[in-house]
Amino acid sequence: MLPAGAKIAIGSGTHTLYTIDATADGSYYHDKKTGKGQDKILSSKKVNFARATQAPVNQRRRIKGAGIWYRISEGAYKGMWIGEAWPNVFLRGEYVVTTYRIPRTLTIVANADVTAYKFGADGVTGTTMPLQSGSEQSFTFDRRAVVNGRAMCRISAGAMAGHWVPANQVVTDGRV
Repeated sequence: MLPAGAKIAIGSGTHTLYTIDATADGSYYHDKKTGKGQDKILSSKKVNFARATQAPVNQRRRIKGAGIWYRISEGAYKGMWIGEAWPNVFLRGEYVVTTYRIPRTLTIVANADVTAYKFGADGVTGTTMPLQSGSEQSFTFDRRAVVNGRAMCRISAGAMAGHWVPANQVVTDGRV
């Protein structure tokens, strides 16, 4: 379950929304006797948004065999699910947080094209900074989270403190 007020950003264009066989609150279930549940898709609906929009959600979870999805909690599409697909569909803000008490190291390899992000309190990108160098760059980080739909690491020291970098573009603690 997500906290009240959680919202997803939805890019303009056509998106498919789904109704799945889950419990009333959206949780997974499997009735072995009847075979019901198991996140089976019951129906789908294509929706076209002329411009970027957002929707309130109350759940983010892995749908069996289909990746991470969000359950819309209000409005015309209440109870329907939409798949996470950054940058077209993502949860605004910081979720699934791991905070490290002992400083950890992230490394950006030489000649990599990595962008660091500074987010505002509302989860919207405030500033970006390219971190390109002909040599390897190392930073201390203290937090890992899904921020605006992407796994990210937060730099905790130096001039870049408070900036986030995509976890899939760095090496952490010497491991890819």
